[in-house]
Amino acid sequence: MKIIEIKAKEIFTKNKLGADWVINPYFGCGHQCLYCYAKFIAKWKPKEYDQWGAWVEAKINAPELVKAKNVKGEVFMSSICDAYQPVEKELKLTRRTLENMDKNIKLSILTKSDLVLRDIDVLKQFNKIEVGLTINSFV
Repeated sequence: MKIIEIKAKEIFTKNKLGADWVINPYFGCGHQCLYCYAKFIAKWKPKEYDQWGAWVEAKINAPELVKAKNVKGEVFMSSICDAYQPVEKELKLTRRTLENMDKNIKLSILTKSDLVLRDIDVLKQFNKIEVGLTINSFV
């Protein structure tokens, strides 16, 4: 897995997907799901990145950016990555971002990883939170 550390200009993206804002601490995903709807985005990335699932951009300044901007409404984490994908185990970008986030927002997280259990202590600090788990059953 190629990890590309980047500094993002913004971390909250206004959207119309059912939440007011989306936050993605990563761009790309190491799960390499065959059904992933986000892999088309790879066509705008440099060719040396290789195929979707072989690289992840880590927004290393995500924890600082979320602290600097207070948003109102509902926030969905993550629309083009899994916030708890394998690289999160070492980088802890999601955890540090959650620690710095306003705990009064409504937060929704969707993941397929049990790594989310590591952050229960932080998740319990949010007043309005929902965590969804994706379960695959390919035969």
